[in-house]
Amino acid sequence: MIINLPEFDFERPDPITMAIAPLLNKVREFLDTKEVKRNGYSLGSELTAGFGELVIKEKNGFWLVYTTERGTNFDVAIFSNEFHAVNYFIFRLTGETETIDWSAI
Repeated sequence: MIINLPEFDFERPDPITMAIAPLLNKVREFLDTKEVKRNGYSLGSELTAGFGELVIKEKNGFWLVYTTERGTNFDVAIFSNEFHAVNYFIFRLTGETETIDWSAI
């Protein structure tokens, strides 16, 4: 199945991979400004996820975005780069393309 998504305006500040913790902190700050409830998503691990939350995490060099419910993961999207994963994660939560200023990290 092919899913067409709108173009995103997320800009990667440089070609160096970002550390995971600062990246996820920036995502949380951004989602807070958009008033996305924290109980609707989990950053970094499904262990902190509740019932039917959207999860983003890194595993074995890949980034996963998926919904988890009662220990079952579904709607899994796999990305080779954290910025594409974050773009998709935020799109799934807000339904819109957004812009994040990554220069502060």
